[in-house]
Amino acid sequence: MRKVKLLILALMLLLVAALPAVADQVDVYENQKLVKSVVFQIGLKKYFVNNQLPGYDMDVAPFIQTSENRTFVPVRFLGNALGIRDENIHWNGDTKKVTMTEPGFPVVEMTIGVPEVLSNGKPVPDVDVAPMLVDPGRTMLPARFTAEALGYNVKWDEKLNLVICWKGDPDQAPDVGVVERYLSGMAQGSTVNGYVIPANTDLYIAPVDKGGDPKGYIVFNILLKKGDLEWQYEDARSILSQTVDAETVDAVMSYARQASVRDRDNRLPPIKTFNSSNGMAVRVTGGDISVVIQAWPTD
Repeated sequence: MRKVKLLILALMLLLVAALPAVADQVDVYENQKLVKSVVFQIGLKKYFVNNQLPGYDMDVAPFIQTSENRTFVPVRFLGNALGIRDENIHWNGDTKKVTMTEPGFPVVEMTIGVPEVLSNGKPVPDVDVAPMLVDPGRTMLPARFTAEALGYNVKWDEKLNLVICWKGDPDQAPDVGVVERYLSGMAQGSTVNGYVIPANTDLYIAPVDKGGDPKGYIVFNILLKKGDLEWQYEDARSILSQTVDAETVDAVMSYARQASVRDRDNRLPPIKTFNSSNGMAVRVTGGDISVVIQAWPTD
């Protein structure tokens, strides 16, 4: 029996030895979910993670330093968006140095006024701008070089002035269409009862009774015979994501895609209501011509 126990222990040790060290892991998690994309827009005090709306608030907006045409983002929000917790973002007031020490990431070091970014002690290539301080005492970091130092790829969307960051294959940029449509709608100023409506959408947005409908109430139709149906589904997701949690949005959209398919008895799927964890309800009604989605606050 003792030999059997020793054999089992030896096998367990071999399995542990075969696993990669924790320091080698590069997956980034936000609330236990893998971060696939991070998006910043110049001049907007929000950033977007994993194509989810309405995004996270910042107290300083990213800006472009015109002399070098480089984008700067506040240190805490840039770090948080890329998976660095506040306690692992360190500021030395004497040396004016920022250090990021999140486990699983390279150690990143930058100094105010010095055009250099170090990743595990090695300079990031082609750095031509320095971190800076802006009023009221905010540290701003060069977005591209900081993200690259942390192991991210970076892409610039000139049309919407977006900085898009992601991990993995540098040639496989993530799909951030939901965020792009949302920001396009914001730019055009199209809103209904507190919702930003994607620009040029083919959805039918029902009128809102200003006197009787609470903020957060909306009804819209996915028109099955009109326009780009896939874009309508994405627009519907964009609208719902502004008030409904991501898990519920996924369930609603999955059901909406089935809501026009009749069964063997020629019956449409029944009307179904989904209750979100953040106090919203969403009802899906199927049809042959359109699928109706209604959202309202339950609190």
